[in-house]
This record gives sequence, C-alpha cells and structure tokens, in this order.
Amino acid sequence: MTVSAIGGATSGLYSPGSQTLGKDDFLKLLVTQLQNQDPMNPTDSTAFVAQLAQFSSLEQLSNVNDNLKVVQLFDQSINNAQAVNFVGKTVKASGSMFELGSGETHEIQYQLGEDADAVYVSIYNSSGELVKKIEMDQMTAGSQSVVWDGKDENGGAAPAGSYSFSLQAKNKDGEIMESAAFIEEIITGVSYHSGNTYLLAKGIEIPYAAIIEVSEPEKK
Repeated sequence: MTVSAIGGATSGLYSPGSQTLGKDDFLKLLVTQLQNQDPMNPTDSTAFVAQLAQFSSLEQLSNVNDNLKVVQLFDQSINNAQAVNFVGKTVKASGSMFELGSGETHEIQYQLGEDADAVYVSIYNSSGELVKKIEMDQMTAGSQSVVWDGKDENGGAAPAGSYSFSLQAKNKDGEIMESAAFIEEIITGVSYHSGNTYLLAKGIEIPYAAIIEVSEPEKK
C-alpha cells in the first residue's frame, strides 16, 4: 500500500480546521486501509481485530456521551420545574448578599463551629466599601444572628441597595475558627441562565445548590 494511494483516498475526510476525528472518520480510514492493502501482503489479522475493537469502543463511548447529555438535560428540566414551587416560600441558603430597603434593618445569620470568644461582622456596600463593623463577645456554637440597624459607622442611615457581609470568629486563644454565613429570604421568582437555576429574592440570585432549608413564611 503506497502513501500516495492512502493520501488520495482519504482526502476530504475532515476539514482543515478540525482538531479531532469522529467515529465516521475512523470508519472511513479503516475501509480505505482495506481497499488499498497489498493483496499479496494483507494487513495483519491481529492488528485488524484490534482496530475493529477500537472502533467499537469509540462508538460505545460516543453513545454513552450522547445519553449522558440527554440525562443532564432531563435533570435540568426537572430542577427548573421544581424551582417554581419555591416561590412564596422562605429559603435559608449559604451566602452573604442581601438587599436593604430605605430605613430598614437587616438580620444577619451565621453558624459557629464552636464557642467563640469574639465575633466580627463587617458589612460592605455594592462598591466593596466598608459601611459598618459589628463586634460581639462570647457566643456559643450553632446558629446565631445579629441585627444590623441599617446605619453606617457615623450613625447615618445607609442608603437602600445591595450589601454583603463577611464573618470572622475567634476562640479564647485568639485563633480564627470555622464559621459560615447564611441568608434567609422569601422567594419571589426564578431565573434560568448559563445552564443553572437561580431563585430570586429582593433583587439577589440564590443558586439552587446553595439552598439549606425551605419553610413557609411566618404569618404576620
């Protein structure tokens, strides 16, 4: 079998911009090899069987990949449908973003891994500027919260808008300990983009995977 024969027979199997060969290209190459082999010196049967096995494995992997894509789309559609059921419910989720209305206060929730000797909560505006720092002493392990009065370090009312907070807890030895921040909001809508599902609450997006707890809102 000559190089020129193979080169001529395989021209057009893939485009110049292609980086990989698909299963159809692989099959064409295999057939071309059989068509252009020397009748007096045919391709070794062992190598031929190995190539057939490779082709079979390639086709099976391709089919598995297609099936996984279908399953992924199915799971995503289920998540999208179920997410609508969260509208009107109170959701607790991991995160530190929240919206502050004009003249409002906000309850900041967090979890301590162990008893803390001191806890510091720093509140930032949407530009990343520090607005308020709240310091607390000796808090027990578990779920905790502190109410921000909606005022800045100078005692003035913080404008309505988006805020975030960071949390730092220290034990009696002054070492930084494990802690986690939570948000709790009533869901008002659902958003789908970038292949993900988000719950909407007061202008913020809560990732579907960040949900920790769902409950009915308290009746006032």
